[in-house]
Amino acid sequence: MQSPISTQYSDYTVRMAAQTALSRRRRAWLSHALLHLVLIVLSIVALLPFVWMVATSLKGAKEVLSATPTFLPQEWRWANYAEAFDQVPFARFYFNTVFVTVMRVAGQIIFAALAAYAFARMRFPGRNLLFLAILAVMMVPGQVTLVPNYVLLKYFGWLDSYQGLIIPSMFSAFGTFLLRQFFMTIPQDLLDASTIDGCNPLQTFWYVALPLARSVMVAFGVLVTLWSWNDFLWPLIITNRTEMQMLSVGIAYFQGQFVSNFAVMMAAATLATLPMIIVFVFAQRYLIEGITMSGLKL
Repeated sequence: MQSPISTQYSDYTVRMAAQTALSRRRRAWLSHALLHLVLIVLSIVALLPFVWMVATSLKGAKEVLSATPTFLPQEWRWANYAEAFDQVPFARFYFNTVFVTVMRVAGQIIFAALAAYAFARMRFPGRNLLFLAILAVMMVPGQVTLVPNYVLLKYFGWLDSYQGLIIPSMFSAFGTFLLRQFFMTIPQDLLDASTIDGCNPLQTFWYVALPLARSVMVAFGVLVTLWSWNDFLWPLIITNRTEMQMLSVGIAYFQGQFVSNFAVMMAAATLATLPMIIVFVFAQRYLIEGITMSGLKL
Protein backbone atom coordinates (compact mmCIF):
# COMPACT_ATOMS: atom_id res chain seq x y z
CA MET A 1 0.00 0.00 0.00
CA GLN A 2 1.43 3.35 -1.08
CA SER A 3 1.94 6.09 1.46
CA PRO A 4 0.23 9.49 1.00
CA ILE A 5 3.62 11.06 0.26
CA SER A 6 4.31 8.55 -2.52
CA THR A 7 0.85 9.11 -3.96
CA GLN A 8 1.28 12.91 -3.96
CA TYR A 9 4.71 12.56 -5.54
CA SER A 10 3.32 10.31 -8.30
CA ASP A 11 0.47 12.74 -8.98
CA TYR A 12 2.93 15.64 -9.12
CA THR A 13 5.17 13.70 -11.54
CA VAL A 14 2.22 12.92 -13.82
CA ARG A 15 1.08 16.57 -13.80
CA MET A 16 4.57 17.81 -14.57
CA ALA A 17 4.95 15.32 -17.41
CA ALA A 18 1.58 16.36 -18.83
CA GLN A 19 2.48 20.05 -18.61
CA THR A 20 5.85 19.38 -20.27
CA ALA A 21 4.20 17.46 -23.10
CA LEU A 22 1.62 20.21 -23.54
CA SER A 23 4.33 22.85 -23.60
CA ARG A 24 6.25 20.89 -26.23
CA ARG A 25 3.14 20.54 -28.37
CA ARG A 26 2.48 24.27 -28.10
CA ARG A 27 6.06 25.11 -29.10
CA ALA A 28 5.88 22.68 -32.00
CA TRP A 29 2.55 24.18 -33.13
CA LEU A 30 3.91 27.71 -32.87
CA SER A 31 7.06 26.82 -34.80
CA HIS A 32 5.03 25.12 -37.54
CA ALA A 33 2.62 28.06 -37.69
CA LEU A 34 5.48 30.54 -37.94
CA LEU A 35 7.15 28.45 -40.65
CA HIS A 36 3.95 28.24 -42.68
CA LEU A 37 3.39 31.98 -42.24
CA VAL A 38 6.86 32.73 -43.59
CA LEU A 39 6.33 30.34 -46.51
CA ILE A 40 2.95 31.91 -47.33
CA VAL A 41 4.48 35.42 -47.34
CA LEU A 42 7.37 34.29 -49.56
CA SER A 43 4.94 32.52 -51.90
CA ILE A 44 2.87 35.68 -52.24
CA VAL A 45 6.00 37.71 -53.00
CA ALA A 46 7.09 35.14 -55.61
CA LEU A 47 3.64 34.95 -57.25
CA LEU A 48 2.95 38.70 -57.26
CA PRO A 49 4.85 39.44 -60.53
CA PHE A 50 3.02 36.64 -62.34
CA VAL A 51 -0.37 37.79 -61.01
CA TRP A 52 0.45 41.36 -62.08
CA MET A 53 1.41 40.08 -65.55
CA VAL A 54 -1.89 38.22 -65.93
CA ALA A 55 -3.88 41.21 -64.67
CA THR A 56 -2.05 43.56 -67.04
CA SER A 57 -2.74 41.23 -69.97
CA LEU A 58 -6.48 41.82 -69.45
CA LYS A 59 -6.31 45.62 -69.37
CA GLY A 60 -6.70 48.15 -72.11
CA ALA A 61 -3.74 50.02 -73.58
CA LYS A 62 -4.72 53.30 -71.90
CA GLU A 63 -5.31 51.67 -68.53
CA VAL A 64 -1.85 50.10 -68.55
CA LEU A 65 -0.22 53.53 -69.02
CA SER A 66 -2.54 55.30 -66.59
CA ALA A 67 -0.91 57.61 -64.03
CA THR A 68 -2.89 55.87 -61.27
CA PRO A 69 -2.22 52.16 -61.79
CA THR A 70 -4.89 49.64 -60.84
CA PHE A 71 -4.30 46.04 -59.83
CA LEU A 72 -7.44 44.52 -61.36
CA PRO A 73 -8.54 45.66 -64.82
CA GLN A 74 -11.51 48.00 -64.98
CA GLU A 75 -12.47 46.53 -68.34
CA TRP A 76 -11.58 42.88 -68.95
CA ARG A 77 -10.12 42.65 -72.46
CA TRP A 78 -9.79 38.96 -73.40
CA ALA A 79 -9.25 40.12 -76.98
CA ASN A 80 -5.62 40.89 -76.07
CA TYR A 81 -4.83 37.19 -76.35
CA ALA A 82 -6.28 37.02 -79.85
CA GLU A 83 -4.35 40.15 -80.83
CA ALA A 84 -1.12 38.46 -79.76
CA PHE A 85 -1.62 35.98 -82.61
CA ASP A 86 -2.68 38.70 -85.06
CA GLN A 87 0.17 41.16 -84.60
CA VAL A 88 3.05 38.68 -85.03
CA PRO A 89 3.35 35.01 -86.15
CA PHE A 90 2.95 33.91 -82.53
CA ALA A 91 1.73 30.43 -83.46
CA ARG A 92 4.94 29.91 -85.45
CA PHE A 93 7.00 31.02 -82.44
CA TYR A 94 5.11 28.50 -80.32
CA PHE A 95 5.70 25.68 -82.79
CA ASN A 96 9.41 26.45 -83.03
CA THR A 97 9.78 26.52 -79.26
CA VAL A 98 7.88 23.27 -78.70
CA PHE A 99 9.71 21.45 -81.49
CA VAL A 100 13.18 22.62 -80.46
CA THR A 101 12.49 21.90 -76.79
CA VAL A 102 11.23 18.37 -77.46
CA MET A 103 14.23 17.53 -79.64
CA ARG A 104 16.69 18.99 -77.14
CA VAL A 105 15.13 17.10 -74.24
CA ALA A 106 15.05 13.81 -76.16
CA GLY A 107 18.64 14.22 -77.35
CA GLN A 108 20.02 15.15 -73.95
CA ILE A 109 18.25 12.29 -72.18
CA ILE A 110 19.38 9.70 -74.74
CA PHE A 111 23.02 10.76 -74.97
CA ALA A 112 23.37 11.52 -71.26
CA ALA A 113 21.87 8.15 -70.26
CA LEU A 114 24.16 6.20 -72.61
CA ALA A 115 27.27 8.08 -71.51
CA ALA A 116 26.35 7.94 -67.83
CA TYR A 117 25.81 4.16 -67.90
CA ALA A 118 29.13 3.66 -69.65
CA PHE A 119 30.99 5.77 -67.08
CA ALA A 120 29.21 4.12 -64.16
CA ARG A 121 29.24 0.42 -65.10
CA MET A 122 31.75 -0.22 -67.88
CA ARG A 123 35.52 -0.51 -67.73
CA PHE A 124 37.60 0.97 -70.54
CA PRO A 125 40.97 2.75 -70.77
CA GLY A 126 40.89 6.43 -69.88
CA ARG A 127 37.40 6.28 -68.37
CA ASN A 128 38.19 8.43 -65.32
CA LEU A 129 40.21 10.92 -67.35
CA LEU A 130 37.42 11.30 -69.90
CA PHE A 131 34.84 11.74 -67.15
CA LEU A 132 36.97 14.47 -65.57
CA ALA A 133 37.08 16.19 -68.95
CA ILE A 134 33.28 16.09 -69.09
CA LEU A 135 33.07 17.54 -65.59
CA ALA A 136 35.47 20.30 -66.68
CA VAL A 137 32.95 21.27 -69.39
CA MET A 138 30.49 22.10 -66.59
CA MET A 139 32.93 24.69 -65.26
CA VAL A 140 33.11 26.60 -68.58
CA PRO A 141 30.49 29.39 -68.95
CA GLY A 142 28.29 28.97 -71.99
CA GLN A 143 29.13 32.46 -73.22
CA VAL A 144 32.74 31.38 -73.79
CA THR A 145 31.72 28.90 -76.51
CA LEU A 146 29.23 31.16 -78.32
CA VAL A 147 31.67 32.47 -80.92
CA PRO A 148 33.34 29.08 -81.71
CA ASN A 149 29.93 27.41 -82.03
CA TYR A 150 28.67 30.21 -84.27
CA VAL A 151 31.71 29.92 -86.56
CA LEU A 152 31.31 26.12 -86.78
CA LEU A 153 27.63 26.37 -87.65
CA LYS A 154 28.41 29.01 -90.27
CA TYR A 155 30.81 26.59 -91.98
CA PHE A 156 28.19 23.83 -91.77
CA GLY A 157 25.53 26.11 -93.25
CA TRP A 158 23.27 25.65 -90.23
CA LEU A 159 22.57 29.28 -89.42
CA ASP A 160 18.86 30.09 -89.31
CA SER A 161 17.95 26.39 -89.17
CA TYR A 162 16.55 23.84 -86.77
CA GLN A 163 19.86 21.98 -86.86
CA GLY A 164 21.62 25.04 -85.50
CA LEU A 165 19.07 25.45 -82.73
CA ILE A 166 18.97 21.79 -81.70
CA ILE A 167 22.21 19.89 -82.34
CA PRO A 168 24.64 22.05 -80.29
CA SER A 169 22.28 21.68 -77.31
CA MET A 170 21.71 17.91 -77.50
CA PHE A 171 24.61 17.05 -75.20
CA SER A 172 24.72 17.72 -71.47
CA ALA A 173 27.66 17.29 -69.09
CA PHE A 174 25.34 17.91 -66.15
CA GLY A 175 22.92 15.23 -67.33
CA THR A 176 25.76 12.74 -67.71
CA PHE A 177 26.94 13.49 -64.18
CA LEU A 178 23.40 13.35 -62.74
CA LEU A 179 22.51 10.00 -64.30
CA ARG A 180 25.92 8.51 -63.54
CA GLN A 181 25.35 9.20 -59.85
CA PHE A 182 22.16 7.14 -60.00
CA PHE A 183 23.53 4.28 -62.10
CA MET A 184 26.30 3.84 -59.55
CA THR A 185 23.67 3.08 -56.88
CA ILE A 186 22.23 0.09 -58.79
CA PRO A 187 23.38 -3.18 -57.14
CA GLN A 188 25.94 -4.99 -59.26
CA ASP A 189 24.23 -8.30 -58.46
CA LEU A 190 21.14 -7.11 -60.34
CA LEU A 191 23.18 -6.35 -63.44
CA ASP A 192 25.07 -9.65 -63.13
CA ALA A 193 21.76 -11.51 -62.95
CA SER A 194 20.68 -10.00 -66.25
CA THR A 195 24.00 -11.05 -67.80
CA ILE A 196 23.50 -14.60 -66.55
CA ASP A 197 20.05 -14.59 -68.14
CA GLY A 198 21.69 -13.88 -71.50
CA CYS A 199 21.48 -10.07 -71.80
CA ASN A 200 24.29 -8.22 -73.53
CA PRO A 201 25.41 -4.83 -72.11
CA LEU A 202 22.97 -2.88 -74.28
CA GLN A 203 20.05 -5.10 -73.25
CA THR A 204 21.04 -4.78 -69.59
CA PHE A 205 21.02 -1.02 -70.00
CA TRP A 206 17.68 -0.97 -71.79
CA TYR A 207 15.70 -3.52 -69.78
CA VAL A 208 17.24 -3.18 -66.29
CA ALA A 209 19.06 0.11 -65.70
CA LEU A 210 16.89 2.46 -67.76
CA PRO A 211 13.51 1.55 -66.15
CA LEU A 212 15.03 2.05 -62.70
CA ALA A 213 16.23 5.53 -63.72
CA ARG A 214 12.80 6.72 -64.83
CA SER A 215 12.35 9.25 -61.99
CA VAL A 216 15.86 10.66 -62.47
CA MET A 217 15.34 11.01 -66.21
CA VAL A 218 12.00 12.76 -65.68
CA ALA A 219 13.65 15.16 -63.24
CA PHE A 220 16.45 15.85 -65.70
CA GLY A 221 13.92 16.23 -68.51
CA VAL A 222 12.02 18.86 -66.53
CA LEU A 223 15.20 20.84 -65.91
CA VAL A 224 16.16 20.66 -69.59
CA THR A 225 12.64 21.67 -70.62
CA LEU A 226 12.72 24.76 -68.42
CA TRP A 227 16.18 25.71 -69.68
CA SER A 228 15.34 25.17 -73.35
CA TRP A 229 11.97 26.94 -73.17
CA ASN A 230 13.57 30.02 -71.61
CA ASP A 231 16.73 29.96 -73.75
CA PHE A 232 17.24 33.43 -75.20
CA LEU A 233 20.87 34.15 -76.09
CA TRP A 234 21.57 31.27 -78.49
CA PRO A 235 18.33 31.64 -80.53
CA LEU A 236 18.94 35.39 -80.68
CA ILE A 237 22.39 34.87 -82.19
CA ILE A 238 21.72 31.92 -84.47
CA THR A 239 18.43 33.05 -86.08
CA ASN A 240 17.59 36.06 -88.24
CA ARG A 241 14.38 35.16 -90.04
CA THR A 242 11.11 35.81 -88.24
CA GLU A 243 9.74 32.34 -89.00
CA MET A 244 12.67 30.73 -87.17
CA GLN A 245 12.35 32.71 -83.94
CA MET A 246 11.48 31.11 -80.62
CA LEU A 247 9.13 32.55 -78.01
CA SER A 248 11.89 34.03 -75.87
CA VAL A 249 13.05 36.13 -78.83
CA GLY A 250 9.72 36.54 -80.63
CA ILE A 251 8.08 38.38 -77.73
CA ALA A 252 10.41 41.29 -78.47
CA TYR A 253 8.41 41.85 -81.71
CA PHE A 254 5.61 43.29 -79.58
CA GLN A 255 7.93 46.16 -78.66
CA GLY A 256 7.27 48.93 -81.15
CA GLN A 257 9.73 51.61 -82.17
CA PHE A 258 7.55 54.46 -80.90
CA VAL A 259 4.46 52.89 -79.29
CA SER A 260 4.09 49.52 -77.54
CA ASN A 261 0.92 47.79 -76.46
CA PHE A 262 2.08 46.40 -73.13
CA ALA A 263 -1.23 44.64 -72.50
CA VAL A 264 -0.81 42.49 -75.62
CA MET A 265 2.83 41.95 -74.72
CA MET A 266 1.81 40.68 -71.27
CA ALA A 267 -0.79 38.42 -72.90
CA ALA A 268 1.94 36.91 -75.06
CA ALA A 269 4.20 36.51 -72.00
CA THR A 270 1.38 34.78 -70.11
CA LEU A 271 0.82 32.33 -72.97
CA ALA A 272 4.55 31.66 -73.10
CA THR A 273 4.79 31.05 -69.35
CA LEU A 274 1.70 28.87 -68.90
CA PRO A 275 3.10 25.60 -70.38
CA MET A 276 6.10 25.64 -68.03
CA ILE A 277 3.86 26.16 -65.02
CA ILE A 278 1.78 23.16 -66.07
CA VAL A 279 4.91 21.05 -66.59
CA PHE A 280 6.30 21.97 -63.19
CA VAL A 281 3.00 21.35 -61.36
CA PHE A 282 2.64 17.83 -62.76
CA ALA A 283 6.32 16.91 -62.62
CA GLN A 284 7.47 18.44 -59.32
CA ARG A 285 7.08 15.10 -57.51
CA TYR A 286 9.38 13.40 -60.03
CA LEU A 287 11.76 16.35 -59.85
CA ILE A 288 12.22 16.04 -56.08
CA GLU A 289 12.32 12.24 -56.21
CA GLY A 290 14.81 12.19 -59.05
CA ILE A 291 17.21 14.63 -57.40
CA THR A 292 17.00 12.62 -54.17
CA MET A 293 17.62 9.28 -55.89
CA SER A 294 20.60 10.63 -57.80
CA GLY A 295 22.47 11.37 -54.59
CA LEU A 296 22.81 15.11 -55.28
CA LYS A 297 22.12 17.78 -52.70
CA LEU A 298 20.85 21.02 -54.18
